[in-house]
Amino acid sequence: MPKPKFLDAENLFENAMGYARKESNKISGIRNKKRLIYSKEKAKINLMGEYITNKLEVYITSFPVISQLNQFQKEALSALIEIKEFKKELGYLYKLNTVMKNLKKKNLSSMRKSDNPEKTRKVFYGRMMSLKKDVVRSVEKLNETGRKLREIPEIKIIPSIIVAGFPNSGKTTLLERITGSKPEIAAYPFTTKKIELGYFTDKYKEMQVIDTPGLLDRKEEERNLIEKKAINALKNLEGIILFVVDLSEASYSLEEQKNLLEEIKRLGKKIVVALNKKDLASEEQAENGEKIFSEFELIITEKEDKNLKEKVIEKMT
Repeated sequence: MPKPKFLDAENLFENAMGYARKESNKISGIRNKKRLIYSKEKAKINLMGEYITNKLEVYITSFPVISQLNQFQKEALSALIEIKEFKKELGYLYKLNTVMKNLKKKNLSSMRKSDNPEKTRKVFYGRMMSLKKDVVRSVEKLNETGRKLREIPEIKIIPSIIVAGFPNSGKTTLLERITGSKPEIAAYPFTTKKIELGYFTDKYKEMQVIDTPGLLDRKEEERNLIEKKAINALKNLEGIILFVVDLSEASYSLEEQKNLLEEIKRLGKKIVVALNKKDLASEEQAENGEKIFSEFELIITEKEDKNLKEKVIEKMT
């Protein structure tokens, strides 16, 4: 997804006037004073108008076109912003930009018939400045939207492992061990507030590991924004699901974790279960975990397991 640009609209108009003044002062070699004044004033209209409208055009086109997004991106977007309001605001700024382009054309046309080019340029400046408040308001709203859109990760179309499970089950630690990446890890739920990405190479082929925020076993309408991001990734991204189970039951029982897995199973994707934290679990918990999740392909993960990446790769084929 394109990453929207940031625009300092508050200083845009003043910067445009400063640029127009500086560049127009470079005009020389015209002996006729009246003709020289005309050329400079005409240049100021051109330069100021183009400076503002070009900056706005680049800014507007840096935002994604909703109809061109894939389903994952659309759902990620709708979880972060009001799409209807976003499209309305972007359309409004586009109209303002069109108005300013037309103002430039109109005043350049007027200048050709005017005996006072300086006055015509001042009228143009005045009309442009009268639009500043609306432009600033619109850009500030879109800048805020842009900050949110930058949260949506750039998912590559390559073989992927989507890591899922309850909060604090060890998903992010697995991502680090498989890929060598260093995401934030802490001993409290929902450390992962967004989708984290990691990569590794196997036989010259790049693999992608997608760590989703922790899920809780509850109804869709009760889920928060963080959980909805995880559901969107599980549902709309291609790849196998690596479901991480905390064998130690530090926060959630094995039965609760199985119930969540049954819900994910409905998505119809290949699922591999990683029985995690065996070193922290009792012998009974380890045995129960293998029994409860016996219908799935299993990976037993231990703290000092140096072959974890190889085990995961084997399950991907």
